[in-house]
Formats: sequence, structure tokens, C-alpha cells
Amino acid sequence: MRYFSSILLVIATLIVGCKPNNSTIETSSEARVNSFSFYSDTLNPGLKEATYKIEHRSDTGLIYNEDSLRFGTRLDRVVPYVTYKKTPGSATYVLPDTTIVSTGVDTMDLSRDPIYLHVIASDMKNERWYRIKLNVHQVDPNLYVWEQLTANIFPKQNCETKAFWIDNKLVLYVNNGLSTQVYHSLNGKNWQVLSNNISELPTPCKVRDIIQHHDTLYYIEDNTLYRSHDLQHWSSMDNSNALFTLENMLLSYDGYAWCVVQDKASEALMLATLQADSIVPLQYIEGLEDGKLPTNFPISDFAALEFASSSERPRAMIVGGRSINGEAVNSRWNIEYSAIDEAYRLKDFSITQPSFHSLTGASIIQYDDQLLMFGGIDNDLTWRSDMLYSKDEGMNWYIPDSTHNQLPSTYQTRQYQSVILDDTQHIYIIGGQSSTESFSDVYRGKRNLMK
Repeated sequence: MRYFSSILLVIATLIVGCKPNNSTIETSSEARVNSFSFYSDTLNPGLKEATYKIEHRSDTGLIYNEDSLRFGTRLDRVVPYVTYKKTPGSATYVLPDTTIVSTGVDTMDLSRDPIYLHVIASDMKNERWYRIKLNVHQVDPNLYVWEQLTANIFPKQNCETKAFWIDNKLVLYVNNGLSTQVYHSLNGKNWQVLSNNISELPTPCKVRDIIQHHDTLYYIEDNTLYRSHDLQHWSSMDNSNALFTLENMLLSYDGYAWCVVQDKASEALMLATLQADSIVPLQYIEGLEDGKLPTNFPISDFAALEFASSSERPRAMIVGGRSINGEAVNSRWNIEYSAIDEAYRLKDFSITQPSFHSLTGASIIQYDDQLLMFGGIDNDLTWRSDMLYSKDEGMNWYIPDSTHNQLPSTYQTRQYQSVILDDTQHIYIIGGQSSTESFSDVYRGKRNLMK
């Protein structure tokens, strides 16, 4: 009986399975696209992750990306990934020179325009058209765009120059050996004279040794400190009665203007800060004995910069220059404040990276995530590259890729140029000297990605 029941069950199953299927296929009038993207593409990072918008319109809809794809994204061999509100009867890509009936994994060239997606609902009655508009950045974000703003601010002459960015304008000091003039400009193209002769400054005046600390300018010569708050008028402070002599201004760092002084008794060089109306030598600096600087510390023709380190702490860098004996040096000094020791630290990184050559007359700025160095000459009077960059806070320097960063053909190799950064992330290179002439030209550059 048990086996008989099993046989009846099998027969019943066969009868049901052989019964004619009277069900109908469900169709839909829905032809809208639900989502649009791309399959993963290792050659085009960001293509799949981008956000694509879909606008359903009564005539022709639109599929597009709000944020442009990165520069260099190739669309000539891509595979779209499209989902629909309901499974369509057909989907066809209409390109300028061909038509592709979609299988869902089609490789196609979407770099041309116009491109349409034609969707027919499964009921084969309703249909929708979408235009596919893919936006790709047309400008290389890593490209530096340089231009010459003016060939000469003033008629050619043998002179020293030093430029600053103060009160939203460019300021240029010029000394021709007989007098010191000051010019200013709002755009780098058009310059006006603020003063034809600043009588309070000595003549001749080594204007390239002037430093800026906030809105005040400082200059040292013959053991006298000069300062100006309005660009045109300078006051002086005689230092002859102090226990040290003033050698040169150094840089603005950590809220102070810094200078180099020499102890009259020991003849040792020391760092000092300007505090209110006094000059205070630093008796203790970690890494130095009794605050005494080594004999190879630069006192002129150096490049100095205050910048933010990778740990976001303020740091100062003094690169190259000439020692008190007039010798070109290859040092790269870094100053940083130690909160633990409550003192400044001074370290020469050229000791750990000795490949750095002697250098004088260079200029350094911090720009984006790197340091940029311009101009300068080696100890053997060999001209350095017009531009170098460092991504490791000055430890190593490299020549930029000329496809992304190259100065115009009119630019001449030089030293003692002023390189400054304005509030709109534009770099200005102003003036300088070659082996045969002085310059008063102006070049401006900017990296495309800098806002």
C-alpha cells in the first residue's frame, strides 16, 4: 500500500507538470532609466565613483555628472552600467556614427557628442530618449600657468631689488648705488613710484637684505637697525652701546623678527629676536653651546622661509648663503620651537643629506604641499636650475616636470630675484640679477588646482 501511494503521487505530479501553461508575460509601459554609472575601469580612476544625475523630461531627458571627471579621463573605451525602473523591451545607444543595441556590457566610445540613449518599454509602445552628457575637466589641475606681466618696471640700470606683498599690493625697493626708490602695484603690470629717494636709508643700500615682519620692514647696516611702518619713512636705532654688533636681519618667524648678532667680547655669532624696542640675543638654543652659532652659519645671500611643517608646527628654514668669512655654504638650517624644552632647536639638515651644493642668491616659498626654490648660483659660479621643488621639507630637491611647470621662454636665469605669494595664490617673480645685467621684469604663475 505504501508503494502504491508513492506511485499515485508521481503520476499526479506528472499530470500537473504536463498541464498546458495558460499564464501570460507581464509587460510594462515604464521606460525610465533608474541609474547610470560605469563598470570598474582601472585606467580611469573615479569614473565609476562619480555621481551621475538623471533628469526625466517630457521631450529628451538628460544624464550627466555634476562634478567634472578628473583631467585625462578617457571615454573612448568605457562600459556603461544602466539600471531601469522596469525591464525595458530594448535600449539603444545612438552615437554620431553608429548605433549600438545594448546588451548591458557593451564597450563603446562616449567621448563624442551628441550621444543618446533610446529606451523602449516592454509593451513596445512607450519610449524615452536621454541625452548623455559627460563632463571632463579640460584643464590639467597640476599645470602651472606662467605669464610675463611686464618686461621692465623702470629703465634698465645696474641695481638691487627686493619685493614684498603688503596691504594687498606689491611693493618694490630699488637701489642703484646712489639712491633708494620704492614702487607699488595692484596687479604686477602697472607700477607707480611711491618715493624717488628714501633719504633715511644709507647709500648705497643692500635692499635685498630688507625683511618683512607683518607690516613692518627691517634693515641692518653698520650696526644700525632701520625700520619702516609706511614703506616710505624709516627710523633708525644706533646699537653702538650694546654688548653685541648687528650683522644682518634673518627672517620673520614665530611672532618675532630675527637677526644675527656678534658678541663683542667672544666674537661669537648668535641669533637674536626683536622684542618691542629691544634686541634680545638668545642665550640658549638646543643644539648650540651657549647659543653660539657655527662659523659656517650664513649671514648674507641666503634664502629664508617660515613655513608649516607636516605636523602643522611653524618652522623656519635658512638655505645656503655666505658665512661671515664670505664663503658660500651648503647648509640647510631648520629652527623649530620645542614646547617640551621650552626652547628653540637649530639643526643643519645638510649633515644628513650632504648632496646639497653650496648656493647663494636663491628664493624659496611654500606653495600647496611643497617648497619651491628659484634661481641662485653654486660656489663655482655655476647657475642652478631656474626652479626646484621639494616634497620633504627641503631634504631633497628636484627639477619639475617641464610638461607641468616651466617658466616662459622669455625668462632669463638669475639670482637675487624676489619670489612672493599674494592672497589669491599667485606666485610673482620680480627682478634679480644675471652675470651681466639687472632685471626689473615681473612674471606671474599659478597652479590650476589652487583656488
